[in-house]
Amino acid sequence: MVLAFEAESLGPALKWEPSRGGALFPHLYSPLAADRVLEVLEAPLGADGVPDVGDLAP
Repeated sequence: MVLAFEAESLGPALKWEPSRGGALFPHLYSPLAADRVLEVLEAPLGADGVPDVGDLAP
């Protein structure tokens, strides 16, 4: 499942940091407030069996 949030609503605790592959990936350094969830989506699997959540970059 993918929980969609408005990045700005998470404040400065949300940091975009390089992943192992170098792409930016969001890391949240605070509790995740459930009342900020905008949408709940199924995470489709790619051909390789890994969830494909699309582009998460800001």
